[in-house]
Amino acid sequence: MILGYETIMSKITSFTGLERSAVEQKINQKIVDYQDLISKDGAAHMVANDLSVKLFDSSPKVFKVKDVSPGLNSLTLLGKVVNLNPIRSFNKNNRQGRVANMTLGDETGTIRTVIWDERILDSYSTIKEGDVIKILNGYSKENNGYKEIHLGSRSQLELNPANESISDVKLSVISSAPSRKDIQSLVPNDFAEVSVTVVQIFEPRFYNACPVCSKKTLTQDDVDSCAEHGKVPAKKVPIVNFYIDDGTGNMRAVAFRDHAEKIIGKDKSFDTIKNDILGKQFIVRGKVVRNDMFARNEFMINGLEEASPEQLVTEMEKL
Repeated sequence: MILGYETIMSKITSFTGLERSAVEQKINQKIVDYQDLISKDGAAHMVANDLSVKLFDSSPKVFKVKDVSPGLNSLTLLGKVVNLNPIRSFNKNNRQGRVANMTLGDETGTIRTVIWDERILDSYSTIKEGDVIKILNGYSKENNGYKEIHLGSRSQLELNPANESISDVKLSVISSAPSRKDIQSLVPNDFAEVSVTVVQIFEPRFYNACPVCSKKTLTQDDVDSCAEHGKVPAKKVPIVNFYIDDGTGNMRAVAFRDHAEKIIGKDKSFDTIKNDILGKQFIVRGKVVRNDMFARNEFMINGLEEASPEQLVTEMEKL
């Protein structure tokens, strides 16, 4: 985060009670001391540090349920337990473990919360309906059109934290169902559905992923391990970059895992993939993110299906 001079000045004067002229004098002296090797903004930062003025709030943002969107990491949320489901065991892709889920709510809605971490599961029996829970370092996903919070090995759960309460809960599940838009109207953080044609595709890339949570694994001494699930038999997961166009504009899109496989199929050469996919129409759903490195918006796919003839006719009638 970059703070401008006036923002820093306002924080210093409000925190210290000093007059603006007195603060400016200190800033100018810093510039002289460093022989003009620092900017005015840099000198203001140094003066703030000298005066113990906190310019940045390092405390995590506490999300409301309605503000949770798929793909968040290090998520903090305060919610009341609406219902609890028992712990169940699973055996999937040679991986065994336990999992439980509960529904948390606040005044903006309710959300399913899935617990994978054994440490949290060991104390799961102490949680009861009506308890207030503060989640730290959770992450969010989409599942069948609905948002979920997941707790893994980095996550923490505070039960009935002091001075924290929730009086009323809005009993409705917050859906991540996207709004229908066209490409020219998309802006960062939009969660949208767009009818598109694939006009360019790049050769797929692959990475090793956990067979349980599909997160990227760390490989060391030919052994793959997941931050959430420990040592696992990793699977190859594709990433596909391609360009989509809907007549109002075009945008780079990125598909992962199952969505990427829908596009490229299995065991196909890249030439075959290009011949199969270029010019094909899809209904895509996902989130728009800003790629600052390339100064462009990109569409992160979390759902897609090939457009049916009926859907194509409907789209043509809108033109």
